[in-house]
Amino acid sequence: MWGYGQCLDTIKGIVVELNSLFSMLIELLTNDSLYLSATSAVPDLVSAIKGTSLILCVMFFLIDFFTKTLHLQWVTWENVMMLAIKLIVAKVCVDNAEFFTTSLYNGFNSFVNAIAGTITQYSFIDTSDWTTATKYFVSSSQATQIINNVDASFLNFQPLILNMQISIQGLIMKIIMIIANVIVIARLFELTVYTLVAPVPLSTFACDGLSDVGKSFLKSFAAVTIQSIVLAIMFIAYVAINNALIAGNIGSQNLALDGILGLVTTLTLGIGVMSSGAWAKRICGSM
Repeated sequence: MWGYGQCLDTIKGIVVELNSLFSMLIELLTNDSLYLSATSAVPDLVSAIKGTSLILCVMFFLIDFFTKTLHLQWVTWENVMMLAIKLIVAKVCVDNAEFFTTSLYNGFNSFVNAIAGTITQYSFIDTSDWTTATKYFVSSSQATQIINNVDASFLNFQPLILNMQISIQGLIMKIIMIIANVIVIARLFELTVYTLVAPVPLSTFACDGLSDVGKSFLKSFAAVTIQSIVLAIMFIAYVAINNALIAGNIGSQNLALDGILGLVTTLTLGIGVMSSGAWAKRICGSM
């Protein structure tokens, strides 16, 4: 027959998995080697993209040059010199696109690394006090029964029903955390793609009419890199808000969060991670 003590074993198993998923989330966010290894994995592709981009750079320059030389009053040595300098700058941008994007990434990610210690010292759910951890899943009175391992009578199916409730809630929380990890991994893919194809949009700086393409690319890339700062601040804020909710709400059986605090905070964190990309784009004005 099921007892309340078995509910505690279920909670402990769920908490271990949730803390592991949260640790993986932090590792994906703060480990620079993942991005660097991905961008350096295909050097032949980088060379091919740069070669194609140089051709595009020359073509864009010629389009701009022939368009402007149709206006005879424009053809002065100062304007021709400015056009030549623009071509040189565009070529430098194409040749060093990977360096520029990596430097931009390292610059913004240095802020994340600076506060990484603040993030990694916390767990998603604190296991130092299992009474508090249990109250993420059940009400205060039920937590007392679970912690004290209250024996249930033979015909009392309440522990079995409670264990099913905990399992369902834990499954939902794990799904949300897995989705959050997928979003952070997708951000790494996005950064890798942006870095590898950067020479193509940067080649548009050779033409005044197309330079907005390169500017938009830089805004979008900056938004993806700033997303790491948004996520880091969000994780720190999560810990502070979570502690405030525990101190202010747990212990009262009349509050809506009593018994579902873990589900609410996990859902909130998941929504925040999913919205982090849009927030970063608004910050950079790329939306």
